Amino acid sequence: MTTPTRPRSPGGRLLIGTFLGACLLVTIEAPLAFVTLVQLMPRGEEAVEFDAAVEFSLLSKLGIGWALLCLALTLPFVKTRRLRPWWYAPPLIMLAALAVRLSFFPPYGS
Repeated sequence: MTTPTRPRSPGGRLLIGTFLGACLLVTIEAPLAFVTLVQLMPRGEEAVEFDAAVEFSLLSKLGIGWALLCLALTLPFVKTRRLRPWWYAPPLIMLAALAVRLSFFPPYGS
């Protein structure tokens, strides 16, 4: 009499892949969140402006590029169903905020 063997479930590998994907995305989205926060912070009237328009524009464009990179890195994890589609939301929201800030609210002094 043989004992029945349990079929192996790929749950352990799936769980590790999900954890690693989530850690990767959180790590790469943290600088994007910082750039977005800096761009959305109000500037005081007494703030000293010295060619800040150039740095503002450059930082916004770098943030938009980083957001696109975050979206590209999110795609494989969502396509393989390791992560849910809501993982697209943080980079999309930050991308929209940076694009709106850059397009409609120019830096002070310009």
